[in-house]
Amino acid sequence: MKRKPAQDCPGELANVIAGRVANAFDLGGANFTVDAACASSLSALAMGVSELHLGDSDLAIVGGVETFNDIFMYMCFSKTPALSKTGDAKPFDADSDGTILGEGLGIVVLKRLADAERDGDRVYAVIKAIGSSSDGKGNAVYAPSASGQVRCLNNAYELAGV
Repeated sequence: MKRKPAQDCPGELANVIAGRVANAFDLGGANFTVDAACASSLSALAMGVSELHLGDSDLAIVGGVETFNDIFMYMCFSKTPALSKTGDAKPFDADSDGTILGEGLGIVVLKRLADAERDGDRVYAVIKAIGSSSDGKGNAVYAPSASGQVRCLNNAYELAGV
């Protein structure tokens, strides 16, 4: 079997992706991937905000990518009651009957507000706080507990002064 060149690794090793991006753009600072299931993008955002808050970085590139929806993933989810029977997930709707699998990508560039204003950057949004919380013991891994979600929101509201 012929070995693959190192450039092929990002497609097979998630942790290599961040390193290749940092290399391509000559970035310093921490680079890593975050896997927190459905909360991965928000967890990555929290890490980026933390890097800025601690002064470890002056700019953070944070993103979320989901492209791992192969037949194995679908089969795993089909064995749970998590998938929508209708194919219409209806997020935040009382008639929601589950989730659907999809692929997507989103990336944001973060800076401290004072730095962005100093540099003349266009500011699209200001993150005042991020709350995070594990729900603890619940009914299932795919069914968050209301009390855990409320705790998370309350933490964010308190930090933001809302």
